[in-house]
Amino acid sequence: MQPRFDLKDFFRNNRKQILLSIFLFWFIFASLVFIEDGIALWIANLKVDPVDNLQYSIRWVLWTMITPLIITLAVKIPVRKQFLMRDITRHFVFALLVIALEFSVEIPIIRFATLNITGVMPPVAAYAGVFILKLNIYLLLYFLVVGTTYLVLYIDRDHRSRLLAQHAELKNQQLQTQLSEAKLSFLKMQLDPHFLFNTHHSIISLMLDNQNEKAITMLTKLSDLLRLSLEDQKQTIPLEKELELLKLYLDIQKIRFYERLHILMHIDPATLQQNVPSFILQPLVENAIKYGVSVSSGASTITISSQVSGDKLVLKVENDGSRIDTGNFREGIGIANTKERLQQLYNSKSSFGLVNTESGKVAATISIPKN
Repeated sequence: MQPRFDLKDFFRNNRKQILLSIFLFWFIFASLVFIEDGIALWIANLKVDPVDNLQYSIRWVLWTMITPLIITLAVKIPVRKQFLMRDITRHFVFALLVIALEFSVEIPIIRFATLNITGVMPPVAAYAGVFILKLNIYLLLYFLVVGTTYLVLYIDRDHRSRLLAQHAELKNQQLQTQLSEAKLSFLKMQLDPHFLFNTHHSIISLMLDNQNEKAITMLTKLSDLLRLSLEDQKQTIPLEKELELLKLYLDIQKIRFYERLHILMHIDPATLQQNVPSFILQPLVENAIKYGVSVSSGASTITISSQVSGDKLVLKVENDGSRIDTGNFREGIGIANTKERLQQLYNSKSSFGLVNTESGKVAATISIPKN
């Protein structure tokens, strides 16, 4: 939909530019007429008639003054395609009225000025021939002003439409960004309570087994983990900080599983300052513990690695002790949210894979764009 045009608002916002444009238009037009007449008189070896010059000057001043009226008529009576002949006819009638108005003001002023210059006042009938001879030129001038008005309005309307479209697009992008951020925050909050529930359950289990010192240590580690995670609410953090958070989480799990849980870290130093989604590794490690360590009667190893491959940062969490039943596998909340967060943050530029390896392990691999 085209924005509604407000004539008063348009003139109020562009008053100086419009008045200056009108003045320059008629000044240049009148100057060209004077130059043309001067050249013609010079070629014909005739003298300049001061009365004629005065008449031209008064005429172009009056046209300058009535131009805003013509602009108003152009806006109030738009020429539409479906009513082309009717609208042009209406403007033709108004053109005649405007020209008659201009002459009705011009003639008395010129007669009075002529009387003061020559001492003789010309009769009104003497101007009838001028009116008839100049009518076609004045009609062209009227429609020239109308056409110029439509051109300016079209440019202005197009400009305002572009601004509105740009504003709407910017607003839409802002809303999309806010929606994505809200969704990411919601997904992240789904992970934290899930982890907290499991840790809380482990602390209770230790207390029931009279392992109060371990329960206190685990609770202290949990407090440190929560403090660090709440210090920075950004969706992405350096891998170094992500590993710091993960270490606190693993310290909690080591208290729970003791010698049954072994952790190996293969972290490329070049990856430590790469940004990763916060708490992106925790659900993968949690799954490795839940489906690997907790179901194994012996010791299990979880290997966490990072490396740069081309323009990608590759994070991997591997565990032994169990394999994926591909026929009955169903994604849990941790994996589902991890994939959703990657999609929200990186769209198709990220990937996630969970597979059984040939060495008998389960590997969860995340690939995201590097900084």
